[in-house]
Amino acid sequence: MTPQMAQRINQIASTKPRNITEADLIREAIRRYLDEQDDLAGSRKHFQRSFRQRIDQIEEAVTFQLNVLIFLLDADEDQLREAIIAARERGETLLAQMKAVRAVEEIDN
Repeated sequence: MTPQMAQRINQIASTKPRNITEADLIREAIRRYLDEQDDLAGSRKHFQRSFRQRIDQIEEAVTFQLNVLIFLLDADEDQLREAIIAARERGETLLAQMKAVRAVEEIDN
């Protein structure tokens, strides 16, 4: 430890309650430093950060896939609606043709 660092620790210790020693301050500084080293493989922060990133990636992929599914369902619904309307229109035409054929058959009999 450099003399300047030791002097700074003494200054900080003098502003703290008497039960906090220089050793406590040094331990706290080391603990904070280690906690900030989230790139260390195996550290809790590294795990939390990489886990959060993976969850974000999965969430983004699922959101994209759901949007695609919604689009496909909407497109299919429109086509299905058009097919039902067309069948209904053709059905009415077909029914009218069947009635006309029956009417002709009845006239012939």
